[in-house]
Amino acid sequence: MPTPFSITEIEDAPVSPDEFDLLILEESGLSPGPVPEMTERGYSETSILYLTTDTSTIPADVWNMIDDVLRPPLVPEALEARIRNTMTRTGDSQTKPDQALVGIDCIPDPTLAVDVEDGHRIVRQANSAFAAEFGFDTDVLANANLDELIVPETAGEYTAGLVDRALAGETVERVLRRDTVHGRRDFLVRMIEATHCDSDLWITYSDVTGKQCREQQIQVLNRVLRHNLRNDMNIILGNVDRLLSGVDDPGAQEAGTAIRQAAASVVDLGDTASTLRQTWDDIDPTAIDLVQVARRVRCDARAEHPSADIDIVAPDSCWVSGDSRLVTVLSELVENSLEHTQSDTGVEMRIDPGCEWTEIHVIDQGPGLAPSERAVLNGDTETPLEHGSGLGLWIVNWIVSISGGQLDVTVDGTAGTVVTISLPTADLETKEHRR
Repeated sequence: MPTPFSITEIEDAPVSPDEFDLLILEESGLSPGPVPEMTERGYSETSILYLTTDTSTIPADVWNMIDDVLRPPLVPEALEARIRNTMTRTGDSQTKPDQALVGIDCIPDPTLAVDVEDGHRIVRQANSAFAAEFGFDTDVLANANLDELIVPETAGEYTAGLVDRALAGETVERVLRRDTVHGRRDFLVRMIEATHCDSDLWITYSDVTGKQCREQQIQVLNRVLRHNLRNDMNIILGNVDRLLSGVDDPGAQEAGTAIRQAAASVVDLGDTASTLRQTWDDIDPTAIDLVQVARRVRCDARAEHPSADIDIVAPDSCWVSGDSRLVTVLSELVENSLEHTQSDTGVEMRIDPGCEWTEIHVIDQGPGLAPSERAVLNGDTETPLEHGSGLGLWIVNWIVSISGGQLDVTVDGTAGTVVTISLPTADLETKEHRR
């Protein structure tokens, strides 16, 4: 869209303000000292955009003089939009001041303001990101029918239903596929009622193609590990047992036992990987009793290790923000501790409630968590030369991270390992976590 404003460059502000509708001044061009003088000379009738890198340094008197703030670097399209918005708010446009579309070109995702007429979404404003992503000139987008521009014919009825829900006040979020200049992409499309502008809806398009592909990869990996790998390993285990039943040679028996242990380990790996899909499901935190979680983990661990000494040091109850996946987190840590401690030592889960954060410590007297496994819990990237022993600790890291918690690992070569998980303390009365 061609700019309707003429632009004149001036080096110094001391010119007749009547010659300009809008001035762009650098930090040094406006300070508390000259404000009264500028007001007397009529600058209060001129729109002022203030160019600064740090808004915290703007004096209060200057705030009273300026209409908007610009931060370098300036993108031409964004600058033009800010000028247009400022002139719309302060000029003679029919748009009311509180209806101006402020800053739409500063939004990084493709964004539109649309009116809905006879069921069709008519574009009233599109930011430069939308024009670039979908390959339209801004003058083509003005007052265009969005449904004719980018919506496939087969999706028209479905999209119309989403628009009706947005007009009724619902915040609509759907993953939709659209053709762009970069090919076919998946977008998380959000439609909400527009506020502070004379349009019906705001629409943003966030590219989630990569995220969608990663989720599909996890689903495929999960299926392969759960079914194909487990079935093949069970065949190997069955045939090893058949072969060993007819062999008396001690060496063959030892080799068969090693094969059986390796195959069982691979099956366990597949079972652990099967939790990856649920790890990334959306978390809706609620209040959960961490003491009950610890007791369940101890019960499950004793079923697998009847002689294990597993202690819980905790109050009668302790509520945190989380969900049932905390059972997986503690189970993995306790299991890892039991595997690396001697039979005559134990594992302790100690819960320390706090006002804002609650900590649970998993303590063992083993040889200490290996550096590579500590790196996993700290979220460090694995390398080909140094890697964790399995997926379990990675799952611990991911679940704690997406739950809003924190992890800390302390290793003492003589006293073992302490893994500390910090979780937001929940309000027992409202069952809502504190942030």
